[in-house]
Amino acid sequence: MQVEHNVQDDILAFKLIDMQDGGAQGMIVPATGNGEFVLPGFSGSAVSSLSIKVNNYAALKTLVVNEYDGRLVDVLDVKMG
Repeated sequence: MQVEHNVQDDILAFKLIDMQDGGAQGMIVPATGNGEFVLPGFSGSAVSSLSIKVNNYAALKTLVVNEYDGRLVDVLDVKMG
């Protein structure tokens, strides 16, 4: 999963991404505040969608911008049940 600061619109944008550089990506989901968001998967992914909840948008935005140069990628450990 990736969250990126969109400088032009001053918002955060989330998406699911492949583990390989230049790999597949899900559609971008913009976020402008706290709330629940659904990130769609992509062809070939084990994840068809992922629901996330942002509880402190302002703090997350500050973290992404100041600590991660505008882009934060987190690896999700997905296991088939």
